Amino acid sequence: MSRRLLALLLTAALLITGFPPAVCAAEPASTPEEEGFTDPVLSPNAIPWDSKHPELLDPSMLYARSAILIEASTGEVLFEKNADEIMYPASTTKILTCYIALQMADLENDVVTISQNAVDLVPPTYATIPVSAGEKVPMGDLVAATLVRSGNEGANAIAEYMSGSISSFADLMNQTAQMLGCSQDTHFTNPSGIHDENHYTTVRDMSIIARAAMTNERFREIVSSNTYAMPATESVSGAGHPQRTLVGGTHILNPENDYFYPDAIGVKTGFTNAAGYCFVGAAKRGGIELISVVFYSSKRGRWTDTKKLMEYGFTQVESISPESLYAEEPRVIDITGFALDDEKHGELTLGIRAVDETKDMTIVGNSAKIDLLRENFSEVSAIRWTRDFRAPINVGDVMGILTFYSESNGTAEYELVATRSIAMREDAPPTLEQIEAYTAADENPWPRFSWDLLVPPAALLLALLWLIRFLRRHRKKRPKAPKFAPVKKRYLR
Repeated sequence: MSRRLLALLLTAALLITGFPPAVCAAEPASTPEEEGFTDPVLSPNAIPWDSKHPELLDPSMLYARSAILIEASTGEVLFEKNADEIMYPASTTKILTCYIALQMADLENDVVTISQNAVDLVPPTYATIPVSAGEKVPMGDLVAATLVRSGNEGANAIAEYMSGSISSFADLMNQTAQMLGCSQDTHFTNPSGIHDENHYTTVRDMSIIARAAMTNERFREIVSSNTYAMPATESVSGAGHPQRTLVGGTHILNPENDYFYPDAIGVKTGFTNAAGYCFVGAAKRGGIELISVVFYSSKRGRWTDTKKLMEYGFTQVESISPESLYAEEPRVIDITGFALDDEKHGELTLGIRAVDETKDMTIVGNSAKIDLLRENFSEVSAIRWTRDFRAPINVGDVMGILTFYSESNGTAEYELVATRSIAMREDAPPTLEQIEAYTAADENPWPRFSWDLLVPPAALLLALLWLIRFLRRHRKKRPKAPKFAPVKKRYLR
């Protein structure tokens, strides 16, 4: 009752001073629970971090007790510090809770009625959206509010709606974690991250969960912002809540904050005395997307740790497109029937153009992987020629289709186009296609008379007649057989 009376007094004060009641500010600078937490510090022997050389990152440069950095498209681990140590995840737990809701619920049509139990399960010092018991909130808005504001009652309400109870939803969380590939060192007992000795994970497993969640476009959209405009809601009692703007505490996303990081695209904060300050981060630059996790860091250190990890990662990974790979060594073909004044004697370099420009085929990997791909580009691509290499050629003509095969993104097709025009030689004989087109366009059913068609057979016939005559003249006559006088009959006496 005293807490409710205090809330009423604060509301009245806000109305009197003119503060807009529709804005829910970020979490306060400190809570009673946070005041009992001692920030970890860097070791006196730690190597100083140099922003000019972010590629030189040592575990001792991080405040976090446990940390990991992965490349998002492949899951490749780029950096780790005590990555398999069992830790408490605090509110980063809500990443899995909301991911499950986004995957399984109807965000527009499912309306969650907040139960009194969902509200009462939140300890006094823990963050809330806030929502009231009996308030009806569409699932899409509840997920967004839970992530941005880190509302614990919101996570409880999601769990009750999805599975009927907190314990049943915890079972679903553990099953989902195992399905995603997490180890036996991960176990959840609640959807919010409220401290429980049996509620734990590792930064490696949390990076697996975050990577899966970031494949959901709605999740990416929510966690990339530090605010959310929550529409007006109704209530069982009839008195709902007007529209409100929720403000989160992800300082790395706030341009007006000293810890703002321009490449950051999310994700989720967390804190308990046992877990310390936690942050699961994501950043994207030049087609490269990274995911980091820091557990048991300091209040400010979770932001600086994340920045150090991201800057290190961007020095370790390259991104390149198939078009750029091809452009480094484009295909050159020889055209026949070119005009005699062609300066390059029919040599034609082919450009490349994506058939589907909306398809992202960016290849991400370390320098060794990209160099290997450069050397073996012909082995991961195939060309199907679509026309003869014969003049005339007009700039932009499609000469063939290149198909690129990617391990992670499937296949994509690219047109190989002429980069210049090549005129045809004036006295060049017609091609088969030209002859066929000429014949098809001729309305006369009989072949047109042409001396070019008559001369060869006539010459052949004359040569044959001459040969026959020659052979007849020079044929040797057979000699006649000699004639002998008839033999007279003789009689013996």
